[in-house]
Amino acid sequence: MQVEKYLKKYQPVIYQTFLNSLQKGQLSHAYLLSGSNGTPLLEIARFFAKSILCDDPSPLACNSCITCLRVDDDNYPDFFVFDGSKSSIKKEAVATIESSFEKKAFENKGIRIYILHLIENMTIEAINSILKFLEEPGQQIYAFLTTNNENSILPTIISRCQVLRMKLIDKNIIVKDAMDLGVDKKDAELLSYFYNDGELIKDILDDQDNNEAFFLAKKCFEETLQVMDENDSDTLIYYVQTNISNQIKTKESCRYFINMLVMAFEDIIAVNNQKNPFLESYATILEHLSSKLSNINESLIELLKCASVINTNVNITLLIDHIFYTITKED
Repeated sequence: MQVEKYLKKYQPVIYQTFLNSLQKGQLSHAYLLSGSNGTPLLEIARFFAKSILCDDPSPLACNSCITCLRVDDDNYPDFFVFDGSKSSIKKEAVATIESSFEKKAFENKGIRIYILHLIENMTIEAINSILKFLEEPGQQIYAFLTTNNENSILPTIISRCQVLRMKLIDKNIIVKDAMDLGVDKKDAELLSYFYNDGELIKDILDDQDNNEAFFLAKKCFEETLQVMDENDSDTLIYYVQTNISNQIKTKESCRYFINMLVMAFEDIIAVNNQKNPFLESYATILEHLSSKLSNINESLIELLKCASVINTNVNITLLIDHIFYTITKED
């Protein structure tokens, strides 16, 4: 993903705000990047961090100097990233930052930077620890915190940061941008829920380390819609328990699968309100389901609740079973 190009095109205020601060030597010790689900928060946080460390900024990170390349390879000892999208950020992560930054910087620049991605997924103990660290930052220590839900963040954290709020780009624009890069329409539509940038969608699909979970979830999603459309509730439950639950095993594939169902149910509600579904590639089957399913609103609410707990210590098989018992429940 070309982050600088994305910022200039879609987030010009944030781009100029950070650039001015960097060029004037007036950087905040902590930034909170706030944006809806799909906004490339982590990519932007990493780019801004590189821009502070870069050997030859032009005007932000050049992406080609030794320092930028080392940051990209996670091979820069004064730079830490903890990703709350993969698992909860625990107190031990904050302790690692504190203990490392108490010592003299490894690099001659003397600059230390840490990123906490999706801080709404921090444990209470970690939040309490980071509050003190944010209140008493050391010299040349910079923090980039990110969140998909600013309302869930403690005011005391927000008050210690400069907040940069990302605009959510229209999904239709994202789909078009992705398709212009050669992405299949179905993939573009589904991934626009997760990534608010066409180039990033293309990057994810081209990366075999990242796309396996998506393609597995997509396969299960399409099979589930088909079974849901053609069979009764008992058959659907049996199919999910004997097929889907055996395939969706990781949190990443579960996250994709459940949120694809969220998109589908949002579209079914749209169809029932005489609106066009966003998932045009699945319009026919979603229209069929809109007249077949009953407790659609309740199912969507439950899907959203389940999507919010995926990163916790939850049993994925039981979570998926619970979803489909809700979907098939009789009025």
